[in-house]
Amino acid sequence: MSKSIEINYTWDRETFIEASKATYDFELRHSPKRFFGWFFIAMTQFGVVGALKKDAYALLVIATVLVIYWYALRWPLRKLMINKTFDTTENKNHKFTMSADTSGIIVDGTLLSWDSLTEVVSMPKGFLVFHSGSFLYIPKLAFKDSESKDKFSHLAKESVKSYRKES
Repeated sequence: MSKSIEINYTWDRETFIEASKATYDFELRHSPKRFFGWFFIAMTQFGVVGALKKDAYALLVIATVLVIYWYALRWPLRKLMINKTFDTTENKNHKFTMSADTSGIIVDGTLLSWDSLTEVVSMPKGFLVFHSGSFLYIPKLAFKDSESKDKFSHLAKESVKSYRKES
């Protein structure tokens, strides 16, 4: 591959929220903490049933609030916090100019070699590129066309030890 793949996007509010949601969902699916969440929900739902059987209305109210939070309020509250974080970030509205070739990904003039990357995850709206305990989010809309996006995906798959595709 002699020609580099051009990647350009702006780190705007929508991209920031999209990246935060992608990492949150990925970590939730692949972290041992997810079992704690499942246990929490199971115990809360059993609490609702137990409270109804024993007429324990205080327990019923607490369990109901926790269930409502988990199923209805968790993402809206998290999104509110993400929006506040975006307002204070130094990189807001930064225009990223990247390119990728056989040596790695060049981000604003800095080379991230493929060897330094620990994992690339292809998600429906973008790529999570993990390196040095951090990550880089590249939205799929940052590529000029689907051929460039596919070339990047193939290059990452061939160059990084861990590549996975999530739906």
